[in-house]
Amino acid sequence: MDAKIKVYESECVDCRSCMKGCPMLYSFTISPKKLLTKFTTELPSSEMAYACANCGLCAHSCPRDIDFGAIFTASKKSYAEDKKVLKKYGYGGVIFHQKSSFSKLFSTTKKFTTGEYTHTAFMPGCALSSYSPSLVHTVFSYLQSKCSGMGIIQQCCGTPTRMMGDMAQFQMYHSQLERDLAYMGATTVVTACENCFMSLKTYSPHIKIISLYSLLAQIGLPEEAKERHIHSPKMALHDPCPTRYEKEIHEGVRTLLAQIGLPYQEFKQNREQTLCCGSGGMLELTHAALAKEQMRTRAKQTECESIVSYCQSCAESMSRGGKNGVHLLDLIFNPHFLMKQEEQSVLKKWYNRFSSRQKISALKDNT
Repeated sequence: MDAKIKVYESECVDCRSCMKGCPMLYSFTISPKKLLTKFTTELPSSEMAYACANCGLCAHSCPRDIDFGAIFTASKKSYAEDKKVLKKYGYGGVIFHQKSSFSKLFSTTKKFTTGEYTHTAFMPGCALSSYSPSLVHTVFSYLQSKCSGMGIIQQCCGTPTRMMGDMAQFQMYHSQLERDLAYMGATTVVTACENCFMSLKTYSPHIKIISLYSLLAQIGLPEEAKERHIHSPKMALHDPCPTRYEKEIHEGVRTLLAQIGLPYQEFKQNREQTLCCGSGGMLELTHAALAKEQMRTRAKQTECESIVSYCQSCAESMSRGGKNGVHLLDLIFNPHFLMKQEEQSVLKKWYNRFSSRQKISALKDNT
């Protein structure tokens, strides 16, 4: 990385394109080139490293492909070797979350023995399971009706640990996830979470990863969902930053919105140019004020009162930012959805995850 930073320093023209829309760079500098010069002799401060949302916007915006996110990610890995530093940025909360997520109380698998898709597993992700066990169950039931034999896994992808830079612990969690998938005989995973999609795509290249939204665009929606929202108020569509370059997902989501008839408008910065919602990189834990500021900033970039996303964390961030954040899956699969998510406590979310696990465990094999 040191050699790479020197290349970055020589390439940087100090145009500040990387700073436009970044949640944190303006808090630490007015000259990216001077910052890079500093980094050639010393690590970014831990405060700066853990203020990075890892959203990838800087690298996308830079005309010279300079990636500050990669620098901060490498720095986090170095700082993660010192548990005192990690503790300073709330790592205790991450440890609790991850240990609980991988425990038998909140994780489970269910494989099926007959059908054309016994090699495929649906992975809803932590946030969606925490939000609505019934929605997870409804989505999975529909998937099974179209893809017989598909299994389901309630498990974390380990992204919170990875975002803190603790790669040794992340590898342990990721290995557990791979063992669970191997037990299921799953060579293909359908993800509802954008972090899960990218984590598996990056660290398990031998497994085929499909976005739920791409799959739904292919197999079609329930008849009762089509044109259900043609009379709904217009919403703004927020694209999550982890799947910034996944054009197939972008197109799939817009196909689904067209099928349900939802009037929507695009953010000025959308698709590969999208902005972080404020929850990326564990920012709510490491720099809560910065996260809140970014949530408000993104939410204010549309005149629409409601913002739809296909990431539950993004939907919650838009609500915290002052707008009404909703999840695309509610619009498709929940005919009783009142166009507003119920605010939930942390305890309620863990209870939901337990309930989701119980629903999955109660499923019967289709033999």
